Amino acid sequence: MEVTLLSKFLDQPDGEWLFRCVADSFASKNKDVESFLKSKAVQSSKLSTSSTYLVRSTDGFDLLGYFTLALKMLTIKSCVLSSTQEKTIRRFGSFDAESDSYKLPAILLAQFGRNFCEASASIDGKELMNSALKCIKTIFSLSSGKTAFLECEPSEKLIRFYERCGFSLLGNSSFSKDKKELVQMFRFV
Repeated sequence: MEVTLLSKFLDQPDGEWLFRCVADSFASKNKDVESFLKSKAVQSSKLSTSSTYLVRSTDGFDLLGYFTLALKMLTIKSCVLSSTQEKTIRRFGSFDAESDSYKLPAILLAQFGRNFCEASASIDGKELMNSALKCIKTIFSLSSGKTAFLECEPSEKLIRFYERCGFSLLGNSSFSKDKKELVQMFRFV
């Protein structure tokens, strides 16, 4: 398997057309994840609001999954942190006494999905997460930081999966554009 940055894919001759051909075969259980890839990933990449990574078979034609990363500010209430976590966060963020929370730049795992199309080879969710974490580590090694976070639906199955991948619940919730409740989870990379 290989991981290709969508923007590099688009730089190729007929790159956008090739991407559409590859993306057409992508099917997700989460229609928001599928919709983002097929209708928003190219524009987000061109505007540099996020970076989408395509996880493909070594022959390049089977899209096994994808993930999208973006740099965002994360707010973490100090009461949800262990003393060790708080010590680490102090190095990268600033403390806001009024809200008793830390604000820090972090990498948002904005989209994450594997291909459930029957014609696609299978990739394990843990394997896809390892690819995402490897990219996040590379970003941090080129700049600074240590914190990654994600927002997901408050599904027990999703939360357990992300916990097995090293993420912890923050106790924060937010709402998507279509008013779905989302919980935030974070981890140090």
